[in-house]
Amino acid sequence: MKRRNIILIIFIFILMALQAGAENMINIFIPTLKNEFAISNANIGTMISLGSLGYVAFTFIGGILCDKIGQKKVFIFGILFLIISLFLYANTNSYFMLIIDMFILNVGLSLASIAINTLVPVLVMSFQAILMNMTHFFYGAGSAAGQGIGGFLSARGVNWRSIYFGLAVMFIIALICIIFIKVPDVHKNEKENKIGLVKVLKNKLVIFYILALGFYVFGEIGTYKWLTNYIYDNYNYSQSRAAFYVTLFTVIFAVGRLFGGIVVEKLGYVNTVLKSLIIACLMYTIGIIFKQNGLIIISISGLFFAITFPTLILSISKVFKSNVSSIIGIIITFTSLINMVMQMIIGILNDYLGTYSAFYIIPISLGISILFIALIYLNTKESFVIGRE
Repeated sequence: MKRRNIILIIFIFILMALQAGAENMINIFIPTLKNEFAISNANIGTMISLGSLGYVAFTFIGGILCDKIGQKKVFIFGILFLIISLFLYANTNSYFMLIIDMFILNVGLSLASIAINTLVPVLVMSFQAILMNMTHFFYGAGSAAGQGIGGFLSARGVNWRSIYFGLAVMFIIALICIIFIKVPDVHKNEKENKIGLVKVLKNKLVIFYILALGFYVFGEIGTYKWLTNYIYDNYNYSQSRAAFYVTLFTVIFAVGRLFGGIVVEKLGYVNTVLKSLIIACLMYTIGIIFKQNGLIIISISGLFFAITFPTLILSISKVFKSNVSSIIGIIITFTSLINMVMQMIIGILNDYLGTYSAFYIIPISLGISILFIALIYLNTKESFVIGRE
């Protein structure tokens, strides 16, 4: 492996951790935001969904930009949007501003993420599943560390706005670093036939990937966004005690990604994801049924969530041989759209059914994801070589 690629990989690991901290910090502050801005669960769901529009739109745009201008410039644009959004969070004084902040944050996250997800598979030719899962391990580690540090500082009286200001400073340092790091123009100016959105969506495998990833991503992000609120509302735990279970989920999730790539390389890509997510869905359902006694089961289920997203994204580059950046961009765009709609639905259900009953929508979504992962497996195991399958 070239030395410059090692430097780039280390930067990607650090950026993934910072992104996770920026994206998921708000999870531990949902009860605070509800009180400070006098908003409901439905308002929170709407805020998350409208903010996700930025991710939806700019993931699609980002995939095209990776092909046209290269990943480095997409990195720079993404980090700039993240810096702007975090400074805005540090000065937010209304619910409307929170929506704007989250929209801009998601624009930055989408651009940086599409650059990473299209770059990582080509930085090394072997053990790609290990590198991709390691990359997303740092997302989990950053999320756990960010929420842990955020909860620690909040419990000691540090205002949530000050925490966002500190994150903005970290991204300024990241921006300076990426300017001086060599990034290969992997897909830029490739000599290939470009295909349009309609043609891509006519491929049934693309639809299977969209639905599999869309309902899975809602299950994962829904846990991050709503688990603290679910515990806080139903079991009369303090905000910090409720946040502990989210942090534990995140830590175990990160461990799964750290070692999951090794398992995937040995056993195969899609079939391993399928079996792992079935276990996660069963554990999650049992965890909800057992109420307070099941909270630890929900947290442990994170181990079996872990490999799903990075491994499925990597498998796309094995299934489709050209226009990979654009196809990944399209798939993640519609994945984000499904997540956006589902976040709005769970927010409404929380208010109308109660947070306990509404929380069942997460294992239901995982079940839908499992169905389409099975269809991907059945339609690729004979025609394509994915991992060792």
